[in-house]
Amino acid sequence: MPTHLVNLDALIQREDFESGDAVSGAGEPVFKLPELQRYALYFSVLRKPDFQRVTMDWSPEMIVEFIKSFLDGEVIPALILWRSNTTGKVFTIDGAHRLSAFIAWVNDDYGDGDISREFFGYDVQPAQSRFHKKTQTLMADTIGSYKQLVFAALNPQGQDQKMVLRGRTISTRQVPVQKVEGDASVAESSFFKINQNPAIISPIELALTRARRKPNAIAVRALIRAGTGHKYWGKFPNRTKEIEELAANVHDLLFGKIVEIESQTPDLPRAGQPYSAEAFTMILDMVNIFNDVTPAMWQQGDDRRKGRKSKPSVPTLEDDPDGTITLKFLNRIKSVGALITGNAYSGSLGFDQAVYSYAPTGKFHPSAFIASLKLGQELREENKLIEFCDVRRDFEEFLVRHKFFISALAHGKGGRTRPLQSLLKMHKLILDCLWTGIGNDDEIIVRLNADPQLADLKDPLEPASVSTRKKFSRSVQAAAVLREILANRARCDECGARLPPSARSKDHIERQDDGGVGTLENLQFTHPFCNTGYKEAKRARALKQTPNS
Repeated sequence: MPTHLVNLDALIQREDFESGDAVSGAGEPVFKLPELQRYALYFSVLRKPDFQRVTMDWSPEMIVEFIKSFLDGEVIPALILWRSNTTGKVFTIDGAHRLSAFIAWVNDDYGDGDISREFFGYDVQPAQSRFHKKTQTLMADTIGSYKQLVFAALNPQGQDQKMVLRGRTISTRQVPVQKVEGDASVAESSFFKINQNPAIISPIELALTRARRKPNAIAVRALIRAGTGHKYWGKFPNRTKEIEELAANVHDLLFGKIVEIESQTPDLPRAGQPYSAEAFTMILDMVNIFNDVTPAMWQQGDDRRKGRKSKPSVPTLEDDPDGTITLKFLNRIKSVGALITGNAYSGSLGFDQAVYSYAPTGKFHPSAFIASLKLGQELREENKLIEFCDVRRDFEEFLVRHKFFISALAHGKGGRTRPLQSLLKMHKLILDCLWTGIGNDDEIIVRLNADPQLADLKDPLEPASVSTRKKFSRSVQAAAVLREILANRARCDECGARLPPSARSKDHIERQDDGGVGTLENLQFTHPFCNTGYKEAKRARALKQTPNS
């Protein structure tokens, strides 16, 4: 799985082998570094197969050390390349990170250069840009940029001799290459054999790669990059634009505009940091959960663990032939996302994820975020949204007072989606207590502990804050930001629960139908659903309780 450090994914174009015809490779795909400049002919023919994993695994230090090793004449692993005899294009079978690191250095592009900006539609995320700058700085301090070394080699007088020598290596040392003999099917088979080792490519990434034509895999790729980057959906010409626009819309709905926690930010990221491996896995889990896709339905064939067979009754998730199913999957995520976040949808509950998804340390928990989506979905399906709003303030205040419960369940039940059912059960038991008149915290916790899944829930003793660090760590800053947000968040004027700015809905205190006008005195802020649904439900109750005059 990608760790999402330095984003080198833009530097080698993806292309399906099929577009190059299944003809045996021929010729020696050798090159030197100058041929990797953006407008060089060799660079123009470089490709990586569309099934190649996302190139986001290397840290700045790894890139710098790799370039240094090459320039200093150390042995580096050979790239494994395949050249199409039909198109003349050269495909990277193994070594995409190594080749991308070369291209990054030659073009001074570590995720926020000209090539990357164009690839990502000129929408580069802050963390991606930060890693780009960090790599540039480290490279300059350790080796020098490609242009600096070329200049030193051309103008050696008065230059640092090590830079001169490294600059000359650029034009004299050939990158080690091993070629694949055979047609496109042989090249593809070679890729999967090379990458069977989980240390090279994780089971999740390998499964997504094999399932690259299935709607869940395409939807995940589209969502994580907001419809930009390589077009995994490019084989659907009649649906391409629609998928990209929908993916961008849903990405914004889930993550919002704030994507990092910093002391200067006015709010928390709604769904954590989108530029992270955590987000990649969370989006995959969301797409599968809310589209009723189980692992047995799409991780089939060679991806199954040895000795395990899928049950005959489990249906197979077929490849998406035209993009229709991918759009269906994306729309389902949009539906549940719109219910929980933002104010674009009049029925949105506008959950404050500072309440639902963050531990007291300021750490975001993906399973808690998914649990909040699932809670909203089930409340809607069970027609209990009005009843929820009746006790919403008390429900959320309990979650805030006992925030450690999120950490306990998210960590104690294992990773990925394992804590989901426990978190959801906790939510429902708290609501059942409040609906039946049990509002005392101790009594609610007794009810929670009576369930085997929640038996160990208890508030920790307040730990002493001990640290030898003089500077505030990022985790301490995140905890402080969370604390301030929870303490100072505005409240919905209808249900009384916390109201994040992104969910703020303008509401007439005196309805327009009753003569209300748009004055400051007649304006209140509410959750969208409280404006359109809950307020009307309360009004209807009041009318029923008012005796006829």
